[in-house]
Amino acid sequence: MMNTDDFSRAEPPVVLRRARMSEIAKLAGVGIATVDRVLNNRQNVREETRQWVLQAKAAIETGATPGERSRPWRLKVFLPGEAGPSTEYLAACFQEEGKRGNAIIECVFTKKMEPAVLARKLRACSGQGIDAVAFQALEDPRVRHAVEDLKALNIACLALLSPLECPDIIGYAGVDNRAAGRTAGLLMGRMLPHPGKVAVLTGGQLYRAHEDREMGFRAAIRGDYRHLEVIGAVSGMDDIEGNRQEVLALLEAHPDVIGIYNVGGGNEGVVRALQEAGATGEITVIGHNLTPKAQGYLLEGSMDIVLHQNMRRAAREAVAVLVAHLEHRARRPSMLGVEIITRENTQGADFG
Repeated sequence: MMNTDDFSRAEPPVVLRRARMSEIAKLAGVGIATVDRVLNNRQNVREETRQWVLQAKAAIETGATPGERSRPWRLKVFLPGEAGPSTEYLAACFQEEGKRGNAIIECVFTKKMEPAVLARKLRACSGQGIDAVAFQALEDPRVRHAVEDLKALNIACLALLSPLECPDIIGYAGVDNRAAGRTAGLLMGRMLPHPGKVAVLTGGQLYRAHEDREMGFRAAIRGDYRHLEVIGAVSGMDDIEGNRQEVLALLEAHPDVIGIYNVGGGNEGVVRALQEAGATGEITVIGHNLTPKAQGYLLEGSMDIVLHQNMRRAAREAVAVLVAHLEHRARRPSMLGVEIITRENTQGADFG
């Protein structure tokens, strides 16, 4: 599921020496036979075990093994499944972080937009030897209660990309989404100097990040660009086909729309709808997360601006905060910056 072929890759790590199977087994906390099955790509190995073994091997061979602890911390990361290439790349970034040696990281994809499933998987971390958890938070009482249960078991939880209003969360790794929305509003207002309607395309009501972006966008337009009318938000459920259908319906109901702000994923659906309606290039489109496809949309004029958060930095920050918490070191999460990408600065832009 972690297909990152379309993304730019970092240079492969320098291998200082070949790891022995006994060393890998000790660091990963598994048997030598399990290591043998993983290294020889045999069947009947759980995905999380495969991740542990490969990360332990890389840590030993690059000289990144921890010196003070008898074993690395075990972290678990929950990300929404079928959420697009940015999320898949984020998972790959966490795998890279696991090769640093101070933490073995298991990435698990959960059913998208299903808080009951996420809550159940969070609770299932008890008894698995998991030290801490990071997850893309869904705003739901069942998720908050699951976080409370894990805290009672001394398993720390960190919100990733989308914050969660819960006193038991130890921090948040991501951008200031209200600021991202205000930035989108400022850019939309500047790019559209004449009166007209602009629409907000949301991913539903489960991501606080999406709500914050929409609120920031509306506040910026209401405060400084009153010549623009923000019509009621429509929800494509963060899905390509959902976005396509919603945008087509939007254009039929409001043929005078001059701008669309997509607060979540599924930019491809917006582009497809505009192509089908013959409106490509006629409507200003602002979205989030730079991917190879989004880069292509910028270059061809299907999108105008992409607001980006660096996934590699998000993974690194999340792991650093969790490990610092586990080691009783004071470390506040650093807010990630909101990057503005246009067709003029795509060259050299980091898909991370």
